[in-house]
Amino acid sequence: MRKTIKIYLSCIIAAASSVSCNFLDVDQVGKSDIPTYFSEASALQPALNGTYSLLYEIYDKFLLIYPEVTGDLMSLSAGNPSWETIYNFSSTYMEETTAVGYIWKYSYNIIQNVNHIIYYAPGLKDGRNDAMIDNIIAQAYFIRALTHFNLCQVYAQTYTFTPDASHPGVPVLTKIPKVTEKLKRATVKEVYDQVIYDAEKAMSTFSPSYPFNEYLASPASCKALLARVFLYMGDYARAASYSGELIKDFPLASRENYRNMYVNVGTRGVEAILRLGGYAQVRALQTFYDYKEPSATPSAKLKSLFKDEKDVRLTLFSHRAYDPDTKKMRDYENVCMKFYCTDSTVNVVDKHYDPFVFRVSEMYLIKAEAYCRMDKADSASLLIKSLEARALGIDREDVSLDFSDAAGLDGIIMEERMKELCLEGHRLFDIARRKETLERDKETTATLRTLKFPDYRFVLFIPYLEMESNKEIEQNPSENS
Repeated sequence: MRKTIKIYLSCIIAAASSVSCNFLDVDQVGKSDIPTYFSEASALQPALNGTYSLLYEIYDKFLLIYPEVTGDLMSLSAGNPSWETIYNFSSTYMEETTAVGYIWKYSYNIIQNVNHIIYYAPGLKDGRNDAMIDNIIAQAYFIRALTHFNLCQVYAQTYTFTPDASHPGVPVLTKIPKVTEKLKRATVKEVYDQVIYDAEKAMSTFSPSYPFNEYLASPASCKALLARVFLYMGDYARAASYSGELIKDFPLASRENYRNMYVNVGTRGVEAILRLGGYAQVRALQTFYDYKEPSATPSAKLKSLFKDEKDVRLTLFSHRAYDPDTKKMRDYENVCMKFYCTDSTVNVVDKHYDPFVFRVSEMYLIKAEAYCRMDKADSASLLIKSLEARALGIDREDVSLDFSDAAGLDGIIMEERMKELCLEGHRLFDIARRKETLERDKETTATLRTLKFPDYRFVLFIPYLEMESNKEIEQNPSENS
């Protein structure tokens, strides 16, 4: 990775006052800017706020779109150069201004920022501010764990690609590197080991009095990350354990609040384990899925999964709004409303959306899949019935699941996962971790309809600038490898 250490000081200052910002790159090498900035404890919270702002931006612009564009649950509209090559699995390592380059760049900037917090913060304790500083350090560890995991998902084949996960992952950055240091790609196992260490370190660092806030990292978000990580590793016992703890602590959103937890900024806390605050932030997802002129729409394959028109999740595929051209109310169909505020009682500035990173419905699905793999079909079934009962507005006892063996139940769980988590940044990663074939429906606008696992195209190339500046880095295989 390039060794110019960057910290976004302008964003840090702006985030402290909750306004948007342009980022200013400040070189650390040979200068005193960063050590001076972190010489007082009062700098830590603005630095953390700036990192959250950058985390929101990478999720909003890339991480919630990339796994869906490359999946089978959305159809990309024509004339979208930012995503067209990725949608067709024809992107190259030269694409610095698409997800190929930006996910890498944004992610390592986030990691560099939190590494400064982790490095400087312990020395600022004075006996009175120790709990506050510990909580900031804990959040930094969590963000580092989450970001390394996301990088590995995008640029490395899934954990079980090789029997011992010894295939190339991404560089693991746990300190501020020297300018002459060249970082190689760690194995996927080494990346996951670091993710687990950081998540567990975060959990043990939070103070006992740390209050839960769905917009900030917490012990709960650490457990949610570990549940997801262990599912990807195939460690089903620990995936079930962590997801089970969260199911006990966090209720499912009610059917009445289901749509509102996405489209109404006043519905805070519903089902959220961690979500990212979108106030005064960019709105890339809103633009991408804009119901008037969407860049992407739910695929025919996704819509075919919903067999009952009473399913509350279908309400997020349509919207009724005033049409200024006809001066009448209009029904917009086949749209995604998961990233759009429809609350007419708030002003334009306040009409933000807060994308989920972790929510309790995912924990139900993780535990159900893990239980299915552990031959606990009855327990897995109850979890899926809970989600179906909420969706259909009926009692759990009235939900019937039709399966005769573990494979049949597994198929039901995955269908439920697609219906519940669709367009929230999971699909390609689910296909890859399960070593399945990507099969888009016949109505797809993509030039590539089927991608059989394993295939080099399940991951992105390491971007050109990284390859040029770091000769130790190993590129991902290509068709000509």
